Amino acid sequence: MTLPPELLEIIFLRLPVRSLIRLKCVCKQWRSLISDPYFAKLHYDVAIAPTINNNNKLLYLSSDSSKACCVKTEPSIHHDYPFKLQETYKNDSTRIIGSCRGFILLQNDKPKPFLILWNPATSSHVRVPYPNNFSNSDFFCHGVVYEKSNDDYLVIMGSVGTLKGKRQWKFFSVRTNSWKEIEGGDCFTPNIAMAHQIGLLYNEAIHWVVVYNGSFVIVAFDIATKTLSMIPLPYPLDPNQWELSLVGGAGFFGICMMDHIWQHIWVMKEYKVQSSWILKMDILYPSDNTMIPLCFTESGDNVVWMNRIIKDLVKFERLGGNEEELEEFKLDFCDKDTVLVMFNESLLSLPSSCRQEE
Repeated sequence: MTLPPELLEIIFLRLPVRSLIRLKCVCKQWRSLISDPYFAKLHYDVAIAPTINNNNKLLYLSSDSSKACCVKTEPSIHHDYPFKLQETYKNDSTRIIGSCRGFILLQNDKPKPFLILWNPATSSHVRVPYPNNFSNSDFFCHGVVYEKSNDDYLVIMGSVGTLKGKRQWKFFSVRTNSWKEIEGGDCFTPNIAMAHQIGLLYNEAIHWVVVYNGSFVIVAFDIATKTLSMIPLPYPLDPNQWELSLVGGAGFFGICMMDHIWQHIWVMKEYKVQSSWILKMDILYPSDNTMIPLCFTESGDNVVWMNRIIKDLVKFERLGGNEEELEEFKLDFCDKDTVLVMFNESLLSLPSSCRQEE
């Protein structure tokens, strides 16, 4: 008995990526359907919809850079299956600097700096050349975004100490294989406490915390207009007294303000409207610069944190106005430099004009 293609598509749209990759080996019909770029886009859209079982994961490279480890955050924190890293990139200089639609942006310094855009699920990847006048120690903001109007992926980097000592921001188009300068980035200086920030994607823009005129601000790169703009914090904060980190997930745009005792999480209810910031959570937890908020869980009531010293994840929940620790989870194969990013698996491929490697 042969199932009609329409019914197969409905069934396949509900399956996880790992199962679909295995099913490609069953027959030519299934392989053709699963390999169709239109199906890949539809599957990704269905997978991230709130009505589907939670697909939210955190991904990090193992300390020996041999694999990418996955952690699911719901219903409880647990390890998921790992992904093998290509032999070419297995060295101690490889690190994660971005994540978007199932693609991971990697930086590698050996033998000379270059970037890799990699889909762990399909193993497809492409090298991205380093921008002129940038060194591996210069950049302080980075990330990768998807430009829907052009079906393109953009790599964004902000750097200090570049041409004539000026700070520069640039973006790379995977479709055109070229870098372009972003105007207006020279006025922003790095958030030293959060060097090498991975941008937070929200509302068709990617965001970082930077310093402007001696105070913290959020800078946003608009994907459609390719321009930078500023978003004010709930109130002015001195960079010498606070550590700030953006936190997203579950449809929230939030920021965590940390001193040595308290961790305050604010969320913005109306994008770019300063008066719409509300205090969502206060956690009394001595940070000593060790606790980093990673993401909200699907309910929006829980936040997953990483302890950089003991290499574990901690989930806090807000109950009746008080914050309580729900669970603690030990990470495998990590060290003090481990970076975790939010990650959703996908079958997506890069633009057809881009030469991808398997």
